[in-house]
Amino acid sequence: MPRTARKESCTNLYHAIGRGINKERIFNQTREKNNFKRLLVKYQEKYEVEIYSYVIMSTHFHLLISADLKVLSGYLAGILAEFAEYYNYKHNRNGHVFQNRFSSECVESLQYFWNCMRYIHMNPVNANIVKNPLKYKFSSLKEYETEKNQIIHPKAIKVYKSEFTDFQEYFEFHQKGLKNVFIDVPEEVEAQQQKLALSILIQEAHLQSLESPKEIIEDYNLREKYKKKLQKELLISKRKTERLYRHVKRCIIGK
Repeated sequence: MPRTARKESCTNLYHAIGRGINKERIFNQTREKNNFKRLLVKYQEKYEVEIYSYVIMSTHFHLLISADLKVLSGYLAGILAEFAEYYNYKHNRNGHVFQNRFSSECVESLQYFWNCMRYIHMNPVNANIVKNPLKYKFSSLKEYETEKNQIIHPKAIKVYKSEFTDFQEYFEFHQKGLKNVFIDVPEEVEAQQQKLALSILIQEAHLQSLESPKEIIEDYNLREKYKKKLQKELLISKRKTERLYRHVKRCIIGK
């Protein structure tokens, strides 16, 4: 079966993610994460790419990166191949290390760019690894704080400083809620959708001047209106909408 062609971004900006095969913790150890960081730098000498943010988790990685689509494919293909060779040798194994090729989505607006960056930096917090994203050593957030780019492109610092008064304002931006669902491992996408579904319910109750979101759950017309809004805003199927609604209902009334 032929591969689906990647969509080309009109801005040359992409959110890229790669994950270990069968959810394997391919970056479980510090030296594995450090090796992957080394490769991100090494292949920048060969390929013309600009990294704006990154995070390396135990089972996967995220990049916010600017590049021509073919250049991006070459850049990540080289990194993934060399890391796979290292990982197989280290663990005395053979075969695939990554789950298929990397995934990517286009980043084509300034708002989506900043929200995507925030989502990447907040991955360790959302995964309950750290409470403060600055405490996580394998993301680009610290590079923004120190303004010493090790992996991110020098242009990234300039873009950040043109948008935010100082690092404190930038850091506070990371504490705000997200209104997008980003590509990630399936369980993380599900968690994002559940949080947004609950947030939309609470927002809808406020707009309707209701005392409690529970009133939407208990009223057929309000409930159906909420479901339609949920489906439209999250761009999901009716089946998925019903599943999210059941989750929200359990959160609100416990059944």
